[in-house]
Amino acid sequence: MTDKPHFVFRDGMTADRDYVQWIADIKSRYRNSQIKAAIKVNSALLEFYWSVGRDLAVLKAEERWGSGIVKQFALDMRNAFPKAKGFSDTNVKYMKRWYMFYYEQIAKSHQAGDQLDVTERSRQLAEQIEVTDFNLPPT
Repeated sequence: MTDKPHFVFRDGMTADRDYVQWIADIKSRYRNSQIKAAIKVNSALLEFYWSVGRDLAVLKAEERWGSGIVKQFALDMRNAFPKAKGFSDTNVKYMKRWYMFYYEQIAKSHQAGDQLDVTERSRQLAEQIEVTDFNLPPT
């Protein structure tokens, strides 16, 4: 991408150095806003997936509703939100596995004498997940 502006309509317009710098700054701010939005969306989805995994574990869903609950849940969610992605049977199983893995890590830290509240420790572990590469298309 070039920082040099491409003029489509130029009547009454003088493209000086200040304009070129200003438009480059606007483009940069826009790209940064896109990245911030992606981070917020991803964070909210991670919190949602975590909560689904927690629900499946805490409710003991397989014991309560049978071994087909994950498949039925995934089907119900795909039917309710046909354009949404992430509700395959496998992904729903991963949600539970993700929750269980970190829950076990929290339990181990409690056994080791860590007095942090489980919710606070979960939050700390979730904050360790960082998005490092967005591969956004050029704007």
